[in-house]
Amino acid sequence: MISDNARRVLTALAVSFCASSANAQDELTLSTRTLDALVHVVAHEIGHAVLREFDLPVLGPEEAIADDFATVYVQLMFPDRAEAIVSARADQDLADNEETEPFSEYIDDDWRAGRSVCVLYGLDPERYAGLRDRYGMTDDDASNCEDLAPEVGRSWRRIIANYRMPESVRVTEAYFAGDDIPLTTLIVSSQLSEDAGAMLRAIDWHSQITLAVEACEGSGGWSRNGRRITICDTYVERFERQLGQ
Repeated sequence: MISDNARRVLTALAVSFCASSANAQDELTLSTRTLDALVHVVAHEIGHAVLREFDLPVLGPEEAIADDFATVYVQLMFPDRAEAIVSARADQDLADNEETEPFSEYIDDDWRAGRSVCVLYGLDPERYAGLRDRYGMTDDDASNCEDLAPEVGRSWRRIIANYRMPESVRVTEAYFAGDDIPLTTLIVSSQLSEDAGAMLRAIDWHSQITLAVEACEGSGGWSRNGRRITICDTYVERFERQLGQ
């Protein structure tokens, strides 16, 4: 769990983002921070897909495992932007600030935010030193993250290496789909589309994986039966209300 000091700083950030959302424009736009947070969301769903498509053992809460995968994968794919991506996702979790029930497969949002920040910081403390001040890490917090993250990163790097797509091979298994809604056009023309495509194409899937943006209530999810990652438009709109400036 994150320290009380870090929790206070994280909560203050969440309150700030929630307050700013009241001034959001009626017309939907996608801010850089929303797009960054959604990169982590897509990476999280790719984590579920990797676990299920390649029949990897699930030795713990799958949602937490997919979060760790997402943070490590983002750092591998976009090391120069990883801090912005992970901090945007963490701030969105804090803005949601949901507490889970005792038997839920999910973890509390403040723990989830702190875990992602902790893992990224600990993977490269010098490069991501700004996370310490931003999230109020104590020396003990930072030391814990520096001990924890290398093991998480090393474990995922070894697994991912087995399923990376060779650079010389043409990718035919990653496909983008979307309902005929304005949000689909926004995402297709955004950096998110490029980032999501790069992350999907980097894995040597044995069958087609589809990323879809749909008009639906809910959040994001992975369907093994359809081999489909779905992002709901209402989920994206919530991100924009929370993170848009």
